[in-house]
Amino acid sequence: MAKKNNTITLIVTLVVLVGVFFLLQVQNKKKESTLNMDLVKIDTAKVTAVYLYPQAEKGKELVFRKTNNGWRISDGKIDAPVEPGTVKNLLAGVINIKPKQLAAKGEDKWKEFDVTDSTATRLKIMEGDKKTLDLYIGKFTVNRNPNARYGGYNRGITGTSYVRAGDGKEVYAVDGFLAMSFNQGLNGWRDQRFLKLHTYDLGKLSFTYPADSGFVATKDTANHWFIGNQPADSAAMASYISVLSYRRYSVFADGFTPPAQADYQIVMEGKNMSPVVIKAFRDDKYHFVMHSSQNPESYFADKDSLIFKKLFVPRTKLTGEK
Repeated sequence: MAKKNNTITLIVTLVVLVGVFFLLQVQNKKKESTLNMDLVKIDTAKVTAVYLYPQAEKGKELVFRKTNNGWRISDGKIDAPVEPGTVKNLLAGVINIKPKQLAAKGEDKWKEFDVTDSTATRLKIMEGDKKTLDLYIGKFTVNRNPNARYGGYNRGITGTSYVRAGDGKEVYAVDGFLAMSFNQGLNGWRDQRFLKLHTYDLGKLSFTYPADSGFVATKDTANHWFIGNQPADSAAMASYISVLSYRRYSVFADGFTPPAQADYQIVMEGKNMSPVVIKAFRDDKYHFVMHSSQNPESYFADKDSLIFKKLFVPRTKLTGEK
């Protein structure tokens, strides 16, 4: 009899467990049905324009347009090139936006999540004449896992951002720090490259300075540098060459019209490379305006002369003379 009762108990327990399992499945499906899993549905290969209204620009419209020579950005006054790969990375971030939770159902919560017209960063994507995305990006929160304090920088720190579709009232929680990625002003998206060299290819540097104070630095077959016929100071030369390897700047001298002749110029030549020309112009407004042939459309402001002093060094700096 006891054996029979045990069997009945096991059967009842099994039935209850199965019922609980199916109930949870139904609840999960119901929860999933409230999420708009097609919130982002774009074909990155067909995207021809991106409209961004960042709070960093007080909601002013920035337009990215695809051209035969790459992407360009405009704010209605300035039209400038975008650094290669920037829009590709932007779109890669967009297609990874996946709702993980319904944060709010109605307009009454928009302000709480910064997804109103005046507080959000708005993003619109066009594929030809078709608008395939209209998204309002709001605030984000930082999530810290107290059990992941060790093992690397920022490990255990994740972000949750809040977004809404332009034609919807729902607010969704998604992974990531979207505002940090998309809420950038015009200059943050422009091509900021100034110099990028494989410095071991360099063989000649020609410095043109006022009053015939320029000089030429050359490298021989043994990789020794000379200033004219005088050996360069090896440590000073190595330090200067490292400055030339990679430079980028974000302060632009928009509206500057260069004169025919630069006040200072450096021509960099070597094997496996096209000559690179760096120019510096004296200017009443910007003090110095810098230009690189590697980014021909852009002119950079150097009000404190920091760029100038790094690049346009005196001859004695490289020879070790006092």
